[in-house]
Amino acid sequence: MCQECGYAKSRLEPPTTYMALPVKGRKGVHESLQEMVEGDIISDYECSGCKKRTDVKRRSLIAETPNVLVVQLVRFELNYETWQTEKINSHYEFPLLLDLAPYSYDTVTGKEAAAKKPKEGEEEAEAEEQKLNAKEEHPEDGEGEAEENEVPEPEDCYEYKLAGVTVHSGTAHAGHYWSLINTRRG
Repeated sequence: MCQECGYAKSRLEPPTTYMALPVKGRKGVHESLQEMVEGDIISDYECSGCKKRTDVKRRSLIAETPNVLVVQLVRFELNYETWQTEKINSHYEFPLLLDLAPYSYDTVTGKEAAAKKPKEGEEEAEAEEQKLNAKEEHPEDGEGEAEENEVPEPEDCYEYKLAGVTVHSGTAHAGHYWSLINTRRG
């Protein structure tokens, strides 16, 4: 989303059963997911809406959930000062029941729409006019790109029960993997 004009561009990626979450400097899964939703700022980007070089916000939201989800904790990182791969051994919390609804497209955009809800009919009419003007000025957006600016179908299940954990013991260059399986997840 452009910080200057508010122009937003979205793209739906094909559903995946795999999610990589960064561990370094975070307490647990929920903090990593929240940072994914909040996104990051990209500076000096040319906005398709206003054609100015400005700051834009890039983020990821969950649009579709698979039946089985594999969450990989990114514990190996390249240290750019030493050019060595390092293992992050910090404590990291993960729940037995993971609810992804707070990080979903439906929940996040719904909260943002409610927060921006116009107080009077004038503001709503002005917002609609801005949308129409943006479409007239940029008709190429969305043409020939079926995945651009699509709205995903609402999901009905965002909850996952922990089935197992794979643990690495050792360093970034050597070690062993072992698994813990939750056999009583009923």
